[in-house]
Amino acid sequence: MPATNKKSIRELDERELSEWLKAHNQPQFRFQQIHDWFFSKLAVTFDDMANVPKSLREELAQDFAPSSLNPATTLHAEDGTVKWASELFDGTKVETVLIRAPERSTVCISTQVGCPVRCAFCESGRLGFVRNLKTIEIIDQVILASHELGKRVDNVVVMGTGEPMFNLDNLIPALNFLCSAENGLSISARNITVSTSGIPNGIRRLADQKRPWNLALSLHAPNDRIRAQLIPEKNRHPIRQILEACAAYNEATGRMITFEYVLIDGINSSETNARDLAKLARLTHAKVNLIPLNSSSTTWKAPAKEQCHKFLDTLTSYGIQATIRLRKGDKIKAACGQLVARKGEEKHQPEADTKKKQE
Repeated sequence: MPATNKKSIRELDERELSEWLKAHNQPQFRFQQIHDWFFSKLAVTFDDMANVPKSLREELAQDFAPSSLNPATTLHAEDGTVKWASELFDGTKVETVLIRAPERSTVCISTQVGCPVRCAFCESGRLGFVRNLKTIEIIDQVILASHELGKRVDNVVVMGTGEPMFNLDNLIPALNFLCSAENGLSISARNITVSTSGIPNGIRRLADQKRPWNLALSLHAPNDRIRAQLIPEKNRHPIRQILEACAAYNEATGRMITFEYVLIDGINSSETNARDLAKLARLTHAKVNLIPLNSSSTTWKAPAKEQCHKFLDTLTSYGIQATIRLRKGDKIKAACGQLVARKGEEKHQPEADTKKKQE
């Protein structure tokens, strides 16, 4: 199914859909049927609507798109992770990842096509910034993952491609929809995490919403000198200003901040770096999520496993709540820092290969 400029069915409000049904001589009870299929039952095609007449499904397909996303590539990893590269209405692509675990499911969603921050170790910004995603394009990533799962996902992490704080006009309505029990997916706000490279004004604006969404700060360095090696100057802010905004977020929402810290050998992974990071975490009352570098860069690499655990032990010795993120999906380039719309991934994985990887 090629990209289309048709409005997505999920973009219609009650008045618009009701008027369309009336103009097509359809009984009003069809509204609730359509709404249930595309919101409660997580439909991604019109043919999913088993109790709706085929003629109506065909009429809907003529005027609307069932989703703002058209998965051009679907990749399955042996650990159960699924990654989609979805084509959008303008032919651009965005990637979404479903991460399965025994106790919960998580979808990692993107907020932009490309990324303007362009962290030196992250593949997501390699192609530069193209555009912000629309609200429906953010929502539909959660629907896509939930449809694959057969039920609503447990957690949403806004950690895919893009800097969320640069697209709050579309992200905030999307998050409010996902949390809405009346018209949305009824996902708990406490099960949603927004990650940022550290944009103080955006953090404060998100705090003004006073919603208990979790905030994750991609800190990656215990001081401004090291951070300058990792994040280009244009969108880099002093750590002091970022932490002040994080403190305001904590006060407004009551949520503990998480420091995301990519461990890079020889750059930010020494014992001194760990001690300095522990001081920042104690000052901000933050927990730390350590992420051994996933990038395929030949310039930098992750520290040895023993060094990563030594770094962790130093943090915990200072009383810091810290973990090392379990690497999932790296074989299909779905791990942290690996999302980017690659050329040559335009087709679905062959069915036989997909089934083999799911087994």
